[in-house]
Amino acid sequence: MEISAQLPAEISAVLADARDRVVGEALATLNERDQAGGLASSPAERRQDMEHLFELIQRCVHEGHCEPIIGPSQQMAADHFAAGIEIAEVQTAFTVLEDVLWRHLADAVSGDQRLDTLRLVNVILGAGRDALARTYVSLASHPGDPLQGQLVPPGPGPAPGVTETGGTSETRTGGNAGNGGSGGSARRAEDERGAAGRGAASDEHSVVHTAIHGQVGVITLDDRHKRNAIGARMANSIVAALGSMQARKVRTVVIRAAAGMSVWSAGHDIDELPRGRRDPLGYDDPLEGLLRAIRTFPAPVVAMVHGTVWGGALDLVLSCDLVTADETASFAITPANLGLPYNTTGLLHFVGRLPINLIKEMFFTAAPLNAREAKELMVVNHLVPTAELEAATFGLAETMAAKSPMAMAVIKEQLRVLTDYQPIAAQVYERLQGLRRQAYDSSDYLEGLKAFTEKRKPVFRGT
Repeated sequence: MEISAQLPAEISAVLADARDRVVGEALATLNERDQAGGLASSPAERRQDMEHLFELIQRCVHEGHCEPIIGPSQQMAADHFAAGIEIAEVQTAFTVLEDVLWRHLADAVSGDQRLDTLRLVNVILGAGRDALARTYVSLASHPGDPLQGQLVPPGPGPAPGVTETGGTSETRTGGNAGNGGSGGSARRAEDERGAAGRGAASDEHSVVHTAIHGQVGVITLDDRHKRNAIGARMANSIVAALGSMQARKVRTVVIRAAAGMSVWSAGHDIDELPRGRRDPLGYDDPLEGLLRAIRTFPAPVVAMVHGTVWGGALDLVLSCDLVTADETASFAITPANLGLPYNTTGLLHFVGRLPINLIKEMFFTAAPLNAREAKELMVVNHLVPTAELEAATFGLAETMAAKSPMAMAVIKEQLRVLTDYQPIAAQVYERLQGLRRQAYDSSDYLEGLKAFTEKRKPVFRGT
């Protein structure tokens, strides 16, 4: 994948100057985590990995594309898999380096270039994470095959922006009365046994946690600081978790927010939207890749909703196969508040689930549906009291997990194809894209983002 040609010269100089500081700070962070939770790799191995990753980033910046990081990331995955090191630990090295590197670059790069620089770092490390995750999945899926037959070729895979799988860890997900407490004690005990058996690493800095109860996988969104806003780190962590669960042949997946959160997800991370002159919801946007991963996952995916769902997070919920919720749930789609022209694919997700007049009202007003309205309109399959939400959701998930996985996978794919693909003439699509381009190139879009950042009501002028 090509990367921006405008920034690398400046960034290359900054990287060369900051190398020792960045590597040292990243290693210090990893060593602190080693003291707290215990990592499988040795300090020497961690230093070797971190120095190697930094050199690969420098090569990608110098050469102007991401290919230099892909092959070495595959080999790193193969080596660590063979040594019995969990994918979560290797991904943590990518995430820590990204965080430290971004702090150093943000101080060294001037204002308007900071977002482009952050995106560049995300894209490069994302390409490495993608190669890492796909290789781990392939190796876990074919444990008896020769190593060379298991490595995944660099190929396009999912969209480039989708592959930045930072922050995932496999750890237990406990029940809580705030998100439905029935059956929590038994499930927590099973979680602890399962985690101990897997040797899963706990990472307090993760934004996504995973657990497996029998044949049901659980993905918990836990970024309280950003109210589970879906940026590259969150989206790609979920994609990596789905890949790991597919490799383990999980038969149903539940996506939930962490216990005690009043917001299920605040939607697309506004800080990561481009500031004009580029499609804010292009094919390679991390949220778009996450939606594709959920819709193509070969088993039922259930959204368990406690709390409010905003913007692109509603697209995520609608992309799940079933939805359970309690009375705290509400659902709003809010691009009109930002002057953001929603993409055609995203609108198709709504057309496949809701009446057209309701879609227009939701998009035009950004007003939320409450839980009961959502149930009446079949956005929600099952609306239950808060105290019963967890038990009802897992009961539903376990029922589906007991059915034929092959039959369900085929039926889900058939339904996806029948609902996702609608014929449209090339000139019509180009006209729609032209209209969208006018909107995201407009001053209204910039005003919407600025007003959101400044926490004020936007003043749209239609230009």
